[in-house]
Amino acid sequence: MIKTIEQAVKAHDKYQVEIKLDYQLLPGTKTHYRISTYFFIPQSLGVNRHTYSKKMFYRDAQNYIRLKTPALILRDFVENPASPLLIIEAVTATENWAKGPECNARLLDSFKFLSAMLKSAIRDHFILIQKRIAEAPPSSKINLMIHNLVEEFLVETQRITDKYRSFYAIFNLPNVDEPIFTAYQLTDESISLLIEEHAVELFQIVGEYLKKGDKADFKHKLSRRVQSEFKHRKAHGYRSILKEGDDNEEYTYRLSVLKRRASSILFLSTSIRREGTALEQIVYAIAAGLSMIFATIVAFYFQYKFGNFTFPFFIALVVGYMFKDRIKESIRNIFSKYLLNALYDRRIVIKSLDGRHRLGILKEKVSFVREDDIPGAVLIARNRDHITELDNDGQGENIICYSKDIILFTDAFKQVFMDMPEITGINDIMRYDIRAYLNKMGVPVHERAYLDDGQLIPVLCHKVYHLNLVSQYTAVASQKEKVYKRSRLVLNQKGIKRVEIDVPVKTRLKQSIAG
Repeated sequence: MIKTIEQAVKAHDKYQVEIKLDYQLLPGTKTHYRISTYFFIPQSLGVNRHTYSKKMFYRDAQNYIRLKTPALILRDFVENPASPLLIIEAVTATENWAKGPECNARLLDSFKFLSAMLKSAIRDHFILIQKRIAEAPPSSKINLMIHNLVEEFLVETQRITDKYRSFYAIFNLPNVDEPIFTAYQLTDESISLLIEEHAVELFQIVGEYLKKGDKADFKHKLSRRVQSEFKHRKAHGYRSILKEGDDNEEYTYRLSVLKRRASSILFLSTSIRREGTALEQIVYAIAAGLSMIFATIVAFYFQYKFGNFTFPFFIALVVGYMFKDRIKESIRNIFSKYLLNALYDRRIVIKSLDGRHRLGILKEKVSFVREDDIPGAVLIARNRDHITELDNDGQGENIICYSKDIILFTDAFKQVFMDMPEITGINDIMRYDIRAYLNKMGVPVHERAYLDDGQLIPVLCHKVYHLNLVSQYTAVASQKEKVYKRSRLVLNQKGIKRVEIDVPVKTRLKQSIAG
């Protein structure tokens, strides 16, 4: 895949698929990408240009744009100058920091960055553990592969919490504003919950993959780590405590709120407007002008030929008006088709969270397209077989093309986020509701029977439908690659059953793409 663009497709819940694109900021003043995603829809679902409009597509799609979480590995949090821990330490070391609005603002940002970055670092650590397990040959000793990673989690998370909690005495002073101390405590609670949650998950991994000696040792260490975090929250009056026999409603609520609080530092503001409104009005004005020229010429000619207040002149005025109206509508329709092809539907201006700085522009367009208009490499990536053709009665699939064109102002990111951990890109997250595809589906499960040695044996058969997505990525620069990647949503009448991901197919551009 193009290294500057990454994609993840997963089920957010039963009815929403989440498509996440990561755009990396490239050197230079601007970074420019184009992405087209093709939805291949079975005929039997009844979703086509007549039943599913652009307005309905945008109703079902919800977009979030946020900063890509700055990346650190666990051991870097107490050593790297870009770590929020060291930024907090540096700010509180300055004279009269408690009375400086800029220092306080930077501290509030650093608290949130710490929670968000630690969550990302622990997630990457677990991905590495899972990768080691998945890629291990049958004869290998998985015990040795993950032993050090489990130990690293325990050691480094302890160092991080020790460092952060050493600031307690600094923030718990009368001269520190209450919002700063409250933010410190909320971050402390968030970190504690994050470590406890993943220690429990690691406890399960250890139980399955480590040998008896290491298993008992690490289970003991992880249990102590969980108990330590539990006691810490209880001692400080944090109310996110799991209780046996309780509905744990408050625990779940606080956990959700703290996660949203941490991620809020990453979100950017957006303003959406329809693309090409000014050009559309100019085109419509030209159409009206051309039709008026025709009507005026007809009127002048008959007036000159037959004079005023004559019956032929009256007929000419009526006919001229009739054709004027039709000519105007015909020209408008012709230009409208051109505009639909040439312009995007919507323009999204990406701004900093306070709305003061423009960081980029994202344009998007959606339309049903014919198979003849689709690039051959996209169809190859679709990888359609004979069964698919039979399923669609030889008529092919209905195809939606959802296109994006995004320009990021690289210099603006550097200026706006100068005093924060390094920002390397943004995440473009779309949650797409698939309920419009479920209306004409059959019953998800039915019973059949087969004969086995003279006995009728009932079995359950699951009815599923395939919604295939092929994404085409282009970094708009000379000699960059185009990448075509397929994902498949396996659906039934109850929603998303699973998401299947294919390996991307690469093709090399023969000529540079104009920016």
